[in-house]
Amino acid sequence: MTARGPARARNGPSMLRVVVPPALWLTSNRPITNHAYKARLVRALHGLAKDAAEEQSLAPVTGRVHAVWRIAYPKGTGWKHGDAANGHPTCKVLLDGLVTAGVLAGDGPRHVRPETYDRSENHTERGDHVVVLELHPEGGGAP
Repeated sequence: MTARGPARARNGPSMLRVVVPPALWLTSNRPITNHAYKARLVRALHGLAKDAAEEQSLAPVTGRVHAVWRIAYPKGTGWKHGDAANGHPTCKVLLDGLVTAGVLAGDGPRHVRPETYDRSENHTERGDHVVVLELHPEGGGAP
């Protein structure tokens, strides 16, 4: 459940790498209807984002950014499955966690616009998803 990786590529976007265990993965395909259970998952994901930001020394970001989410599905997930955009519920909660951690001033369109989702190569481990967030400054030439 640790998150490792560079907080900022040299002269590049701010980056955050988060390993999300299967018990915390939220997907568009299976929305959770039990509000108390979902609240526990949200709190855990907020903590995961905050811890990752601290471990990776992610500095506060000012101005509007283009958020690029790169989702690596667990080892063995076929390319017919696991659309990157299905991870939006998890990514949204991680982004909220970065707001509460003070990395972002907000997560609305004044602060984050647009958001892009991309499928990465599968993770080398079964079960875990790896989410890499790139925060490109507005006009910073995001892909």
